[in-house]
Amino acid sequence: MKYSIEQASKISGVNKITLRSWENRYNFLVPKRTDTNIRYYSQDSLVCTLNTKVLLSEKIKISVIATKTEREICDLVDSKFLDSKNENKNIYIARIIRAALCYDRNLFDATLLQGFKKYGLTNFYQEIMFVALEKIGYIWEVKSNDPEHEKFVSILLENKIQDITKELKDTNMSKDIWLLFIMSPYVFLNRSDSHFISLTKTTKMVKDASLNISDKWGF
Repeated sequence: MKYSIEQASKISGVNKITLRSWENRYNFLVPKRTDTNIRYYSQDSLVCTLNTKVLLSEKIKISVIATKTEREICDLVDSKFLDSKNENKNIYIARIIRAALCYDRNLFDATLLQGFKKYGLTNFYQEIMFVALEKIGYIWEVKSNDPEHEKFVSILLENKIQDITKELKDTNMSKDIWLLFIMSPYVFLNRSDSHFISLTKTTKMVKDASLNISDKWGF
């Protein structure tokens, strides 16, 4: 998949001027070119840009980041994720987007599970999941000719809601938790296709859930 500098900037949160300066000063994240000489960022470059944004929020200088390979940058972000004392929500956002881009269910599941445990269900959805889903929604617009990608992410969300629902007890669900579950698949309201989880189906999945979560989730 090819992304313009405008698209890469919108998804990653790194402005275009900054991307250009990294390219010129550090020869870092240099766009590829098509046969007709149009500049573009590959999927790997987009993931690296997301990860770079995370490391910058960790106070690591771009001059240091730029000396590393894409794999080293990714591994460094993952090491921050494994640090139980790290409270940087950008790590979770980047990993969710990476999981969506790379069709990586294990990465998606591990990120959500740890996020639920660390931040709680409500905060995780409000402060992390919604942000990630908004960016994924834009990626879907860019990848509009790739319905399989949308289907993959929608199935992940549906399965995760089902998994969480199984861990909830009785029917005394609070209003805010109910709305978070119901609305999470509907961040992409500007799109209308069969890959979205229907409101009826989502409601059915969570109607027996409550705020009481079993010890498995560590709340």
